[in-house]
Amino acid sequence: MTEHERNSVQSYLEDEINLRELFTVLWINKVFIVIFTTFAALGSVYYALSLTNIYTAETLLTPTSISASTSLSSQYSSLASLAGFKLPNGKSGNQVDVALNLVKSKRLIDRLIQYESFLPDLMAAKSWDMETNTVSYHQAYYDNKNKKWVREVSLPFKQIPSSQEALAAFLGRVDIYQNSKTQLVTLTVDHLSPVVAKQWSFWIVKEINGILADMEIANSQAAIDFLNTQVNLTPYNELRTMFYELIRESTKSMMLASVNPEYVLTIIDPPVIPEVKSKPTRSTICIIGTLMGAILSILIILVRRYVFNKENEIFKLHSTLK
Repeated sequence: MTEHERNSVQSYLEDEINLRELFTVLWINKVFIVIFTTFAALGSVYYALSLTNIYTAETLLTPTSISASTSLSSQYSSLASLAGFKLPNGKSGNQVDVALNLVKSKRLIDRLIQYESFLPDLMAAKSWDMETNTVSYHQAYYDNKNKKWVREVSLPFKQIPSSQEALAAFLGRVDIYQNSKTQLVTLTVDHLSPVVAKQWSFWIVKEINGILADMEIANSQAAIDFLNTQVNLTPYNELRTMFYELIRESTKSMMLASVNPEYVLTIIDPPVIPEVKSKPTRSTICIIGTLMGAILSILIILVRRYVFNKENEIFKLHSTLK
């Protein structure tokens, strides 16, 4: 037998001995592994059962189509730039991007707070009763009977949650994204009450459209005021004709923003009251907790054996039974 072969056989035997020793150490402490894993499993079950059910309402939206009359404004955009301002251009792709970002803004929160139930449902909701369809609140935070905040907080926080504090809680409940291929927008809202999740979805879409419509109206009105001033100042008929065309286009944009409640985003699949909870997945929590307990118990045994050189059994079941 060559030296290389002898070294290979010796290495194989050493590996076999090490594995056998490792298995022996674990087998000796099998009682500890079973007890530790059992406690971890029971703990994960208790934790999973203590979690509140969360329901998710999903809304499918599409960017509102630009009408033919609005698209005509593009031919006057160069004229508007000569006049020194930007012509309102109706519903563009940029406005959809703005809408997606507004969902996570304090500006939206300020408008949602105007709904009486929004802030308590966001900051103080404790549980939801399926039979009565009512949300109960933490009594230490909100007095639902008198519709009054009673929570005790330290500065800089206030008794009535501010829009900044509300936004931090809101961001964990709402998600919105656009499919790059289909351009469809999906809005998801999580809440312990499926009814509240559905109601928030409608409110969010309504207020986002309202914010962007108000911005368009303000922009169009400012353009019209400026152009009317220029009409009175210029002595040239050609410029007056151009200004009148720009006023007409700005008026069209303002009219569309005023009369269309779905100015930027149109609901094509409205949210419904979800019948099945979306989270937590209690079975997954229990499985992961049990596995983590088993792994941790093995690590404790290995550290105890190979770091602290303690070979004795952690738990002696036969001695405890006597």
